[in-house]
Amino acid sequence: MAPDSTLIAHKEEEGSRVQPTIDSSPLARYRNEDSTYQTLEVHLLETGNLSQLFSKSQNFCDIAKLAGLLHDAGKASNAWQNYLKNSVGGKTQQKKDHATAGAKLLQKQAENKILAATAIQAAIMFHHGSGLPDMIAPDGHSEFFERLQKELPDNELEEIEEKLPAKVKLEISKCLQSDNWKNDARPVLLDACKNGCYKNSNGNIAPKQVCFNMGLHLRNLSSCLIDADRTDSAAFEAGEVPLYSESIPDWESLLKRLENHLQCFSTNGKLGQIREEVSKRCAEIGRGEKGIYTCSAVTGAGKTLASLRFALEQAKRHEMSRIFIIAPYTSIIDQNANVIRSVLENAENKGQIVLECHSNLTSEKKKELRNSENEYEKYEATWDAPIIVTTMVQFLETMFGAGTKAIRRMHRLANSVLVFDEIQTLPSNSTYLFNWGLNYLVKCCQSSALLCTATQPCLDKIGEEMFHLDIDDEIIKNPLEHFLSLKRVTFIDKTAGGTFKSSVQDVYNYIETQMKLNNSFLAVVNTKPQAKELFRLIKENNCADFVYHLSTNMCPSHRRAQIAKIQGHLKNGDKVICVSTRLIEAGVDLSFGGALRYMAGLDSIIQTAGRCNRNNELTDENGNKINGTVAIFALQDEKIGSLAELKIGQQCMERVLREFNSIGEETVELIHPRTIESFFSYYYGKFSSELLRHAVAEHEATVLDMLSDNKLAFEEYKRINSNKNLRPMPYKQAFKTAWENFEVIADITTGIIVPYAHNDIAGRLCALERGEKDYGKKLRLLLSEAGQYSVNVFSNQLKRLMAENMIYEILPESGIYALNDGFYDDEFGLSYELCNFDSSPLFA
Repeated sequence: MAPDSTLIAHKEEEGSRVQPTIDSSPLARYRNEDSTYQTLEVHLLETGNLSQLFSKSQNFCDIAKLAGLLHDAGKASNAWQNYLKNSVGGKTQQKKDHATAGAKLLQKQAENKILAATAIQAAIMFHHGSGLPDMIAPDGHSEFFERLQKELPDNELEEIEEKLPAKVKLEISKCLQSDNWKNDARPVLLDACKNGCYKNSNGNIAPKQVCFNMGLHLRNLSSCLIDADRTDSAAFEAGEVPLYSESIPDWESLLKRLENHLQCFSTNGKLGQIREEVSKRCAEIGRGEKGIYTCSAVTGAGKTLASLRFALEQAKRHEMSRIFIIAPYTSIIDQNANVIRSVLENAENKGQIVLECHSNLTSEKKKELRNSENEYEKYEATWDAPIIVTTMVQFLETMFGAGTKAIRRMHRLANSVLVFDEIQTLPSNSTYLFNWGLNYLVKCCQSSALLCTATQPCLDKIGEEMFHLDIDDEIIKNPLEHFLSLKRVTFIDKTAGGTFKSSVQDVYNYIETQMKLNNSFLAVVNTKPQAKELFRLIKENNCADFVYHLSTNMCPSHRRAQIAKIQGHLKNGDKVICVSTRLIEAGVDLSFGGALRYMAGLDSIIQTAGRCNRNNELTDENGNKINGTVAIFALQDEKIGSLAELKIGQQCMERVLREFNSIGEETVELIHPRTIESFFSYYYGKFSSELLRHAVAEHEATVLDMLSDNKLAFEEYKRINSNKNLRPMPYKQAFKTAWENFEVIADITTGIIVPYAHNDIAGRLCALERGEKDYGKKLRLLLSEAGQYSVNVFSNQLKRLMAENMIYEILPESGIYALNDGFYDDEFGLSYELCNFDSSPLFA
């Protein structure tokens, strides 16, 4: 469609605000830059086409198009046209509902099409609000029905129907004649949602999981509509025409580039041969069918490029739309994105292949990745790139989080390859949601998945059978043989099978002894006070030339600087010790001669081991390869406050040590499939089914319950309606309530800008004035930059920092805080010891 067909220009009178010259065609929006309108006809047609395009992998087709054609139908009313004209003229007025009318128009055509009509109406009516409503809220009321029954002004619906453009009416009519609509969309909205569902011993499909899949399918429909609406609106604002095709990336060329890169690696020696074997096996499985696969390769086996090879092979064979690399920590994402970018991008396609999406990107990095920050944010909002590297938090928020920003991206996950790195870090409260959500994406949306970690959390075995993940195959043919062939460390149990606890002095004495044998040592502890205590003891006794502390009390820029220094010392062979909290366990490419770990879960202990003799570089005096040593210590009188999952991990690890070290030897074999499976069986067995379904404090039902059959709310719905005149309810989910209560990280933190490296971000923020030009843009840029110089604190910590006058609010009522000078230490970062309260486990 030519650009000028979407627009109606209007005249500008000298000395007055622009006044539109409006013909009989209803208008959708106005662009200030060149005083131009977009017609409603064009907006509805383009949104319908885009929505249909975005839903291709889900086979929504005419159902998604119909939603797009009707979503803004209410703008055809005279009242809304006057509202737009007054807004352009500068008149302040209350926003007018324009979404309900489209749902009411469809109601006239619904007849017995209850399923299709309900899905489309829900998506239409809430595309500007929550995305979807509570079909039945926990109190038994239906936000959906209440909105659908909303009274419109007299004759407004008839007026809208009359004024809808003829081309729009024609396209609506075609959709209403489609097989999808005639069949009430049951094949796509119901039957497809039965794929891969759990069957009991009698062969019956679990209705709860079918409802869950139907709810995700409806969220997907909402996603297609929201993205189509936002995309068309953005195109109009930019003076562009939306593209009506989504080309498949040239996966074959990218795969060849990766394979050429892999040819550069040496296959000499055991490590090189194993890395090649893992890579070839990933390619072999990748050339097979779609499914859910695991890769239990140990640290150092080349998982990053091997898993990318799997993804590229899958994408090439099945003509998939995109690849997602999903990791728990931004440090891993930075590392993986840089590796992938260096292999697949060159001067010609720089910034066009890999899109890095996480909260720690600076404005400079965004400009580097895409030509401008605005361009980056456009792609970031839609995940529109061949390869997206993002966090587990963003993935889970896209599947289950509140807000149209999260929902908008969801349809991009369809027909995609999903690679999860360090899957064992999956939050426990999201376990069953993740399992069912991933089953849905693979079985109902044509996607494929690979779960990578040396410590597979056995998601296909833990908890209730109905909620198990359906895993198709394992990349590593013989995990035990693989683990033994890549053994680079020996574990030493200093807890006597979980029965003996050591003092901090005992720990120091062990480190001192080890430093006589090694040039470098890593100590990983559980809390920040522990890190500070051990660091000081080591430094006071001078058993190394360089001693470093790492914790999240240090801002990201500070941590990176310290890690770079450590890397330099390791390269030079200097005597160096690092004391760190668990932040070093993943995404930090360091290799020490020896290590220890305070008692924690098995996955954490093995992650620490991945930072010892990482590249099998240790040798004896004769040049023979030797293992590094990783010791496990349980601390006397350990104070870990409210770290409940750490406590559970410790208890389960102590049980594992007792069972697998019954003869009391110090040396234990921990990297073993049987040990790993036992640990996770014990670990998840400690959690209630309610917690694994994401329990909600204020409600008896869990998030998973509310997103599936929502039984408790439905019973209340029937009670308050006395079981009489109940409307057919194909969807019963409390979408809005569930999404608002879904939390990947339970404790919300606030970033405090700290004065590290004499940065002046706080000063520049203070200098901003709300009335100045581009205030919002300047504020956003500064806050983006501030992320690298911020330390996150929990709400109780924030209150105490305020009480001690350690922080101040930069802008009134903004919630943006900065640390006062004198409270940031070059070694420890944010230092609570400089005020009147102590470093209790509250700050762990």
